[in-house]
Formats: sequence, C-alpha cells, structure tokens
Amino acid sequence: MGLSEKTKAWLKDNCRVSLRGKTALITGADSGVGFQTAEILLQLDACVVLVCRNMEKAASAQKKLQRDHPGASVSVMKLDLADFRSVEAFSDELRAKGTDVDILVNNAGVFHQPGRKTADGFELVMGTNYIGTFYLTERILPYLQCLPHEVVVINTVSIVCRIAGIPDFRKFYDGGDLAVYARSKLCLAIYTRELARRTRKTRLRILMSHPGITMTPLGMNAYGKTVSRLAGRFRGVFNSPEKSALSAAYILSHEVPPGALVGPDRFFGGWGFPRENKIPRRADRNAEELIRFTEKEIARAGGKIP
Repeated sequence: MGLSEKTKAWLKDNCRVSLRGKTALITGADSGVGFQTAEILLQLDACVVLVCRNMEKAASAQKKLQRDHPGASVSVMKLDLADFRSVEAFSDELRAKGTDVDILVNNAGVFHQPGRKTADGFELVMGTNYIGTFYLTERILPYLQCLPHEVVVINTVSIVCRIAGIPDFRKFYDGGDLAVYARSKLCLAIYTRELARRTRKTRLRILMSHPGITMTPLGMNAYGKTVSRLAGRFRGVFNSPEKSALSAAYILSHEVPPGALVGPDRFFGGWGFPRENKIPRRADRNAEELIRFTEKEIARAGGKIP
C-alpha cells in the first residue's frame, strides 16, 4: 500500500533532505513503527537494512517494501537483542563485511513478558529494551567511530519514561509490566544522554525519539485497555505507526542537538507530528551509577564490551 499522501506531503514540506547513498540500519523493522521508519527512509532515498530477530517476518517485510518502492535497496540482517551471542555475531558481521552505516535506529523493544528471560538470564523486557540495546551499541561503537563520515544513532524511548524510576539496583528488574517497561526506557534515555555527552566532539550524533501513544500492539499493551478502546474510537487523536515514525526523518533533516529528544508535538508528546521535546529531568540523573551497574551485569553474564 505504501505511505499515505498526507505523509508524503509532510515529508516534502518538512524534510527537504535526500538520503541517497546513505545506509540506515533499523532494529525491529519487520512491523510497527520500525517498519514504517524503514518505509519513510526509503521514501527519502536511503538504502535500508531491516535488522530483525524473526527472519520469516523480516523477509515478508522486505518483500512488501520492495513491492511498494521498486528499485529500492532493502536488505535483511539477523539480530536478537535478547541473546548476547546474537549481538556479538551481528557486530562481528558488520566489521567483517565492512558494512557502511550512516544511520542506526535502535527501535526494537518488547512489553509484557511475565516470567520470561533472555538467553543470558535477564528479565526479558529490561534485558531487551535496555541491556540488549546498550550491549549492541557499545559493541559497534568503535566500528562506527572509525567510519570516515557522520553517523547518526537514534535510540527509541517512550513518553512513559517520564513516570519511571530506578529503585535500589537490587530491585532493578522488579515491578509490574508498565513499571519495568517504563524503567527500561528511562535507562535507555539516561544512557543516550550520557553517550551524547561522551561523543560530542566526534563524528557520531546520538539522539533519541519516542513514538507518543501509537496504535501498535506493543503500544496498546503498554497503555492498557482503556487507552486501547479510546484509540480505536478516536483514531484521529492517537498516532498511527506511520505518523510516529516521522521522528527519524525529522532528526535527519533538522539541526537537532546531540542528546535531544524528538517526538509528537501535541498534548505532552502523546500524538501529532514530530518536533524537539523537552528532556525529562530524570534522564540526566544517575548516569555513572547506571552505566557501571549495566557494565557489571553484562560482564556477569559473559558479555564483552570492547
């Protein structure tokens, strides 16, 4: 079906940039906001790599994108953020192939996985959304820094990180579904802010985006049955995945400062078209303690950060 005419018009008016010759890697790109991000970047002439856990779903997504964008460059790579060995294999493959990377969108995430753990023994939501993304980024960061051009890294957080908290680290993985999900996204926001500070004088641009309240299965699970019913009834109020995915295009076509947050512009970032959002104060707290804790957890599970 392809992008709506409204989205194409918005891109034409607000994102006057060509990504021709640039390669974008998007994790979790086989559905939802990740898939729509891939489609939007293809519309801007990028070469897109769908980085996915499920190869069958990835192949189906690749087929749809190639059908709707004839002649576009769409490829697939395997990555499971819930498995350190998969992260290591992916990062090694990037180096071995000398894959050019201009844009990395860390979009993949999960919600509501009661009792489930990653391959390395972490609670699955925290282990995927935060620890897995942290490990992936740290593993490929030296490679990205060696590339002879700017690389933009966009980490996908959530508006619920504004209500999250980090308890005593002994209870880091504890709590209900929404509490753990929100904490995972807050941790990713804190990491993004700190990484942006660390790389400010390099060719890396580290930023973050959030989709607002969007009508994907993950979003509807995260915000509960009441919001799901409202979203179904008032479809013009809550964002579609396509509209939420515009944040990446906004970042790539505007002079957004490192560490900034881009998301919808209406009602505290709940819906609307993208713009730069206010940074939650808690995203600038406890960075050193969190990163030390994360590195120890990764080492304890057998992971190796270069």
